[in-house]
Amino acid sequence: MTRKPKRTNKPEVVKNDLLNAAGRILVTNGIQAFTLELVAREANVSKGGLLHHFPNKKALLDGLFMREMDLFRHEMLASMQDDPVAFGRSARAYIGFNHDGAKETPVIIRHLLAAMLIDPQLSQEWLQHYWSVIRSIGLFENMTPALLLACMAADGLSLWDILEADILDQNMRDSLHNLMVQLTQAPDKAG
Repeated sequence: MTRKPKRTNKPEVVKNDLLNAAGRILVTNGIQAFTLELVAREANVSKGGLLHHFPNKKALLDGLFMREMDLFRHEMLASMQDDPVAFGRSARAYIGFNHDGAKETPVIIRHLLAAMLIDPQLSQEWLQHYWSVIRSIGLFENMTPALLLACMAADGLSLWDILEADILDQNMRDSLHNLMVQLTQAPDKAG
């Protein structure tokens, strides 16, 4: 049975539905199989409705990237606000953001960053915004080699997740996470 496309006078709702569908398609099918037709069908919106909000595939990906980076920034700032220890706060938030995998946002961002790595145009256009968001959360303020190493290790595990490497069991992942967190402690408290 074919679902009838949505008809609504709530353009922001439709736009958000399209971005949610785009995220699901990207994570499920990968960038190579990402099409406007799939996104429209997943969002239960006509292709014309999709094109009204996003005139092409790149505009849709740009919208998804901007939304996910905004969510990333808000989640990072909220996590940092909950951390009472100033030293290493942003690095711990970054490591925590990349650790759980239960949240949808990190998975979508990982796939968007992977797409950025294989598409020079996306890379050129998104890199500045990416680093602007990273700097806005203070990740590189008062950076030490240990903090940088912890963040790079979190990035490495994210890359393994993108590549669907099933080399590590949950105990090893938890041990690595704990070690990364130890690296974010004040120098006199790190083991």
